[in-house]
Amino acid sequence: MKIKHAVIFVILLTAGNFLRLYIEDKRIPDIEISEEASYKKEKAKKENDLSKTDKKFDVNSVSYDELLKLGFQKSKAEKIVEFRDEVGIISDIKEMKNIPRFGDAGMKQAKKYLYVDEEKIKNPSENYNGKNFRKYNINSADEDTLKILGFTKKEINRLMPEIRKGNIRSNIDLEKLIGSPRYEEVEKRIKYSE
Repeated sequence: MKIKHAVIFVILLTAGNFLRLYIEDKRIPDIEISEEASYKKEKAKKENDLSKTDKKFDVNSVSYDELLKLGFQKSKAEKIVEFRDEVGIISDIKEMKNIPRFGDAGMKQAKKYLYVDEEKIKNPSENYNGKNFRKYNINSADEDTLKILGFTKKEINRLMPEIRKGNIRSNIDLEKLIGSPRYEEVEKRIKYSE
């Protein structure tokens, strides 16, 4: 008798499991992916990816998010924004080579997607919400500051002893040390006293 009850119990248990599976299988909805949904997803992806665009962005007003959409890595985008905040206005794309650890790849990408609006930098405080060229006191500059300003190692080695002695009192003194063409490149960022 016990065996009969055990066999009936196992049969009912098995039948119950098959019934449960059958009912659950009927409740699973059929999912269809519409072409419209996938098209919208592709469209949104294209709108967020600016790396395929021919449009160039003003380096002095491009946002961090736009830099990311242009394909800049997070670290490079952060460095561009930090450098711009440090120096004020970037007057030439070549100045970006002064960004520490930016590299040739970063410069190539910057030249591809960024430009300097020559008209806007003529009056930067009006066109860039009060931003202007940051001026550095040459007599209190350290090597890192001179690198940011774009001085080469050779120029830095020539300038540092003169800075320590306090021998750079005017634009004439600086021009004698680095030469006229080089002085014209950095003059807008240099001051000689506080």
